[in-house]
Amino acid sequence: MVKARQIKGRLLLANVVVALAGGLLISCAGEQKALREPPRRPNVILISIDTLRPDHLGCYGYDRETSPSLDALCEEAVVFEETIAQAPSTLHSHASMFTSLLPHHHQATWAAKTRIPEAAVTVAEVFQQAGYRTAAFTGGGQMDRVFGLDQGFEVFEQPVSQRFEGTVWKGVEWLESDDPRPFFLFLHTYEAHLSYTPRPEYMAVFDEGYSGDLPDEIDLELIDRINEGEIEFDLDSDLRHLIAAYDSEIRSADDGLANLLWYLREHDLYDETLIVFTSDHGEEFGEHGKFGLHSHTLFDELLRVPLVVKFPGSEHAGTRVGQQVRSIDIPATLVMAAGIQAPDQFTGTDLRQLLSSQQVDELVAISRLDSPPGQRGKTSARTRRWKLVQGELHDLLHDPGEQWYASPSAESAAEGEILEEALRQALEAREAFPLEVVAPSDSTLDELRALGYIQ
Repeated sequence: MVKARQIKGRLLLANVVVALAGGLLISCAGEQKALREPPRRPNVILISIDTLRPDHLGCYGYDRETSPSLDALCEEAVVFEETIAQAPSTLHSHASMFTSLLPHHHQATWAAKTRIPEAAVTVAEVFQQAGYRTAAFTGGGQMDRVFGLDQGFEVFEQPVSQRFEGTVWKGVEWLESDDPRPFFLFLHTYEAHLSYTPRPEYMAVFDEGYSGDLPDEIDLELIDRINEGEIEFDLDSDLRHLIAAYDSEIRSADDGLANLLWYLREHDLYDETLIVFTSDHGEEFGEHGKFGLHSHTLFDELLRVPLVVKFPGSEHAGTRVGQQVRSIDIPATLVMAAGIQAPDQFTGTDLRQLLSSQQVDELVAISRLDSPPGQRGKTSARTRRWKLVQGELHDLLHDPGEQWYASPSAESAAEGEILEEALRQALEAREAFPLEVVAPSDSTLDELRALGYIQ
């Protein structure tokens, strides 16, 4: 393990040296050489609102005012309209977001109680080796440090706060340091995740006139009883009430984002900061028979996530990208936008290529369910139109809700073969890291029970 750390450190240092050398201008006058400092690299903030569906956000077409602050940010940013997560569960997905590896390769999984391998390179480690100060403030649970998510962070605190506002203020306190280095800050919250504890003022707006029997606060026991058919659940009024509680939590998280953006502007940090807003997975609200759940299917209501990128100086402001992208593309985009060479381990694409005249091949999104040890796990491979799940094909153009399999035809057979080959090549492109099993603490297990991951 020590040898793996040493190798990783040398690889990271080599990347940093190359990046620094590229930014230095050397002029010679006789035998004298003058060395000029490279331009200051941008600050970077990565925000993950756990369990956030893009179709519940204004900038993605939602008709409720759940996200006014994010919507305003979108006007100064690039909105990626079709972003696919690599897993419908928290650890599996965030590990891909941090390492730019498929779940099949990084092997960090809640079902097996395994962590991001120490030999794997995380985006935080790349920034740290490049001279950034790094910090993360998370909701704990599957985001606990025991799963290796703390690699590369000088500060890693969890759980921070039930509400994103509290998480933001912890991040702001850290930003108040006099440290002159550029920063990489990761902020995560479970606010849009069950249990829902919506603010009354937002429930009054989103669910005015509800007269059913469900409470405003929706806990895991109630969701289980709904899904088991133990209590009567009206698919009109009760479902609207459940969604209103979810939407209220999103609006509350948006308040936290408003505070963060206010702070950055007040302290002249906004223009020079790269801000990425995303999620790890979505949530099901009856599309395939369940309510308030995720982790159990590979349907789009669980795999589609928002991705909003505000570049320094609001470059490319207002651009919307329709081409499909993936969560594994986030690490390469972050580090390369900061002028740092991405390590060879990163399998994702620098999404800035889609904002130029460069021709970029369609990016195939591969996702996997978190599965018990010894099982390969159900896997999907997806283009914007076609989606292959364990040998069964969906035509998303004619069946966006994934209610039936594509009709047999020469076209569908050909597309299925293409996706099978893309999946095979992606899985064989590198060897999986060995499993590194961990033992979560009692406090972490309590957090996981509260989030519904332990019954």
